[in-house]
Amino acid sequence: MSSHPKPAMLHWVDKLTDDLITHWPDNKEFHCNCGISVSGRQHVGRLRGEIVLTNAVVEELKRKGFSATHYLILYTSDPWKGKDAQLNAFKDTKEAKKYINWRLVDVPDPTGKHASWIDYYWKAFGKPLPKFGKNVQIIRTHEFYQTEEMKTTIIALIQQKDKVRTILNKYRAENPFPEDWIPFNPLCNKCHRIGTTTALEVDLEKYKIRYSCSECEDEDWSDMRLGKLTWRLEWLAIWYTLNIHFEPYGKDHATPGGSRDSCIEVLETVLDHPGPYGFWNEWVGYSEGRTDHGDMTSSGFIGFTPTTWLKYAEPQILRYLYLKPPPRRRIVLGLDKLPSYISEYDKAERIYHNIESFDDPSELHTIRRSYEIAHFNKVPKYIGFQLDINHAIILGQLVEEGKIGTRKAIDKLLATGILSKKPTAAVKTHIQSRLTLARNWIKDCAPPHLHIDIPDEIPAGIIDDIDPDMQMIVIALAETLKTISWKQEEIKTAMMDLKTEFKLSRKKMTAFFGVLYQIFLGTSRGPRFAPFIAALEQDWVIERLYQVKNK
Repeated sequence: MSSHPKPAMLHWVDKLTDDLITHWPDNKEFHCNCGISVSGRQHVGRLRGEIVLTNAVVEELKRKGFSATHYLILYTSDPWKGKDAQLNAFKDTKEAKKYINWRLVDVPDPTGKHASWIDYYWKAFGKPLPKFGKNVQIIRTHEFYQTEEMKTTIIALIQQKDKVRTILNKYRAENPFPEDWIPFNPLCNKCHRIGTTTALEVDLEKYKIRYSCSECEDEDWSDMRLGKLTWRLEWLAIWYTLNIHFEPYGKDHATPGGSRDSCIEVLETVLDHPGPYGFWNEWVGYSEGRTDHGDMTSSGFIGFTPTTWLKYAEPQILRYLYLKPPPRRRIVLGLDKLPSYISEYDKAERIYHNIESFDDPSELHTIRRSYEIAHFNKVPKYIGFQLDINHAIILGQLVEEGKIGTRKAIDKLLATGILSKKPTAAVKTHIQSRLTLARNWIKDCAPPHLHIDIPDEIPAGIIDDIDPDMQMIVIALAETLKTISWKQEEIKTAMMDLKTEFKLSRKKMTAFFGVLYQIFLGTSRGPRFAPFIAALEQDWVIERLYQVKNK
């Protein structure tokens, strides 16, 4: 932990934790909960509130000496809606329609490689989950309905269903529940649907429920352990059964008089149990380039998974991105913007370790505290070096993969002064990891201008198109580069000196860079120029520039 002085303004995680403790002054133990439906692609947006926010509070409670548990409910008994994106996951979309209104856990894996839809789509979220949240206890609702504890809660709610109906109807004046309403969705014995049945009669002693199915017209008694409560009652039944003290929720439940308020009233009035302390957070959007595709959604298959994130960046970077801004501020993520996210995190690391200064005291505390929490309050020792992601993107394309490539990259970093001394084992590991992540990103996500493919010769016609004034500046650059140490900063200084010497406007400087990229890459754009050519051989670069003399 840091020894930085504690300011008057608290980080939002610390304030939220303090508020939670104040709300439950007699508690020594806290049960914190969140829930998701595995209706499709399990995107990183769900890591924000359900995992990172909740886990941060749980870890802070533990740090303060409390016992705390983080539950994650997977709503596996929900009906499969058969949206276009869900149907398109199957090779035969017409055949897939037969699964509409089946329980999610009963829908097959569209690839045929796993036991169910749930198992397939959960894998890309569940497997890397420990990297984003510690000790998360996962509960699947279709299994939870088998427990005696949940059975007891369901019986209590159905026995008082008239009281429940009266409360809920206050919130649904336009479409009230009828007097014979039973708040349970049975599983049809014949067509296996849960979203097409109506409960007609209940036998709580045998724990069975009689139903009619609008799909197959079956009428029978069904085992209640295979069905589910209507969704609002399911929500509060989980709170009650697990004795939940804290649960964040999405903005869709934040409306006064909305779903959450009605659940709280039923819980407190019917079951005589206090509702959990709530806190709403914004959703996470997804973008590609300048296009905002809206909020990430599971059933709509919008967004990307935690497994995908880990292919291109370290987990603590995403945790930091979620912890630094207030949780009610919308965040939009795009894989094409990953270098900027990594750079933001690297800057926070430098600030935390007093390598880079930052003037705003309030913002400084937010950065430092977010960095601590991103590491679960156990900040690792600074290894003494960061490989800038933009350098990694360039180097990763100029050296081969594996240990030999890493060794060559280290030699280039030493030669250019980016790395000041022989690296330790930890620094070597960091460099190799960054190179691997950068290569993956370049291959899958990077815009075309960042791809490096240096032609053996300057493409035909390019030299002829360089006007005499620009040719003079190019030759001047070659002359200057002959006199400097081959370090990135000296190259940048040489470029700025040329700008001053030739009185180049911003427009002229842009044109100059365009010519340089044409000379080296045959394209009008490319990676940042100074780090790019610093990774190349000095004599080769100078010789390449001199070729414009042949005009």
